[in-house]
Amino acid sequence: MNVLLVSSKYMPEYSGSGFRAHNEYRRLCEKYPDIKLKVLCGAETFNNIEDYDYEGVKVSRIAAKPLSLPGGGIMRRLALLRNFQKEVSAVHAYLKKLDPQPDVIHIFGKNYVTSAVIDYASKQNIPTIIELCNDMVSPYHFVPFPHRLWMETKFPPHFNIVAISDHLRDVSMKNGVPDEKIWCRPNPVDEKKFFPVSDAEKAAMRKEFTKFTGDYKLLTYVAKYKRTKNQEFLVDVVKSLPEEYKLYLGGPIVDSGPKAKEDRDFYENIVRRVKEEGLENRVQVESGFVKNVEKFYQMADVYLFPSIYEGLGTPMLESIACGTPVVSILIKGVTDFWIKNGENGFIAEHEVENFASKVVKATGFSKEKRENESRKILNIAGTNVIDREYYALLEKMTESR
Repeated sequence: MNVLLVSSKYMPEYSGSGFRAHNEYRRLCEKYPDIKLKVLCGAETFNNIEDYDYEGVKVSRIAAKPLSLPGGGIMRRLALLRNFQKEVSAVHAYLKKLDPQPDVIHIFGKNYVTSAVIDYASKQNIPTIIELCNDMVSPYHFVPFPHRLWMETKFPPHFNIVAISDHLRDVSMKNGVPDEKIWCRPNPVDEKKFFPVSDAEKAAMRKEFTKFTGDYKLLTYVAKYKRTKNQEFLVDVVKSLPEEYKLYLGGPIVDSGPKAKEDRDFYENIVRRVKEEGLENRVQVESGFVKNVEKFYQMADVYLFPSIYEGLGTPMLESIACGTPVVSILIKGVTDFWIKNGENGFIAEHEVENFASKVVKATGFSKEKRENESRKILNIAGTNVIDREYYALLEKMTESR
């Protein structure tokens, strides 16, 4: 079974969906040796065409935008069209040379590269899985005019949608995708990484990764620094909590691309606020890609999830699997689907005092309750469950051709 995995971004460039796709297929290839994998990706912070190896996986990156985008108007549109055409042509050239041709294509994310692959798969009648990873208004991929005159904008004849939340399933159905073409499932949670740890292990992790000492309540949040992730809100939350509550913030900052300056300014403003408000002994702010993210769930008393919007919010599930309750703001069809008030966390208002009160309640959960909720989530979203269903879907798609 020849599978072409296509991701809008892929490591070493930071990509949540690309990272999960990479781990998913490493597991699948180990469990099912008949899967032969190739990876094609686009990029946001790179602009080159390159073949490289990432953790034993062969990856081809196609990022070939010859023009920077002006501020607006007709020149910006012309530059966009030129960039789109350049990457589409490069993708088609790559796909035509693939030998053997893929039996199944699996797409994560959206950009010019994924749009080109949809077009190719439609014309060559290659079964395609389209994974919806982020919040969106339509599952279809961007094709500008006049390219819509000769490029396919809908999905190939044999396709399936993988929606990582009920919200994304509803979005697909509102855009005309039949329910029987949608597999709604959470992102898989690796049982080997995400599980409760002992108090001694928790203490050792805190000593290794945080600057805090003594007895305290630890709150953590790991996410890319950007306004929609809402880290600054948590500075206000911890400020309103008693002195014993400490906050760890960690995650990468995009260092190139159209929003690089905005994201850097956002991060620096958080650092400045922590210092100006005298919270340096209570708030730790770190930047950089977090490799062992499970440890930051496991060492916490409560994991915070203040994102303004998400496609699913996998950290919620991973944290609960680690026996750590989650306090989140309401994202309909996402956080309210997984977080059960008083059981594995709380849904809070996007308001400091209300959010803080839910944090205090969550720290009171018993060890028995936390471990019970861990078992529940792994029975639904563990890799053993999800991987079997993925392989069954790949077999089904291969047979459909």
